[in-house]
Amino acid sequence: MGITDIVRGNGDDAPPRAGVRVAWFVAIWSLSTLVFFGAASLLHLIIPR
Repeated sequence: MGITDIVRGNGDDAPPRAGVRVAWFVAIWSLSTLVFFGAASLLHLIIPR
């Protein structure tokens, strides 16, 4: 899995280009935000007001 290869160790095997590291950060942040809002939406639909 790609992300475990990047975060393993002290960063010696991290991608050398800063753009790739920023892209990974943005991708992980975006996915976690989508999961959070997805879970919140499901709870909003399941739990009545």
